[in-house]
Amino acid sequence: MAKETSRDLPAEGRVRTAWIITGGHCRPDVFRRYPTRADLVIAADAGRLTAEAAGITPDLVCGDFDSSAPPHGVRVVRVPAEKDDTDTMLACDLAAREGAEELVLFGGTGGRIDHSLSNLFWLEALHRRGIRAILTDGDNRVRLLENESLRLAPDGFRYFSLLALTEATVSLCGCKYPLTDAPLCRALPYAVSNEITSAFAEITVSGGPVLLIESDCTL
Repeated sequence: MAKETSRDLPAEGRVRTAWIITGGHCRPDVFRRYPTRADLVIAADAGRLTAEAAGITPDLVCGDFDSSAPPHGVRVVRVPAEKDDTDTMLACDLAAREGAEELVLFGGTGGRIDHSLSNLFWLEALHRRGIRAILTDGDNRVRLLENESLRLAPDGFRYFSLLALTEATVSLCGCKYPLTDAPLCRALPYAVSNEITSAFAEITVSGGPVLLIESDCTL
């Protein structure tokens, strides 16, 4: 893995949160939801253009640069185009090596559906490694739930959906379409376009993993 150096990353032990800015669709105003900059900001290949449009200077830019030229003035990790990991996966791995335990992945949807699905499925791999991750493009926000409960506030999103990657049992309250110990599986994706009707919705997932998708941003 060839490296071109610029400024240093944060000192070891200081990285707890990281932003991964990817290519694909990403509303520039999405960053307003996260006013406190993370300990580490990594742009994955063309994600540096998204960062640039939002006025954000990443600490590191990585990728094969098949969709954009390597930048100057920041640290660069360049890899061959023929590789096993996507640029987003590489960026997440680099953040994990620096100690990041929480990730926000910006973009990563729209355009090629294979890349969108790859990024969504990657949330499960991060979860298995003990890394909490959210993927958001401004119009949607996605996280993975497995054997856990969550209180979900509206937070600017009108709808929320649950899509099982395997099989799960789900209970919902505080929403338009409540469920009690309802079976959910990938082949029957009926738990979509729900709406919060209270201060928050209570979501309980037994089994899983399940993707929780919030949609229709009203920023």
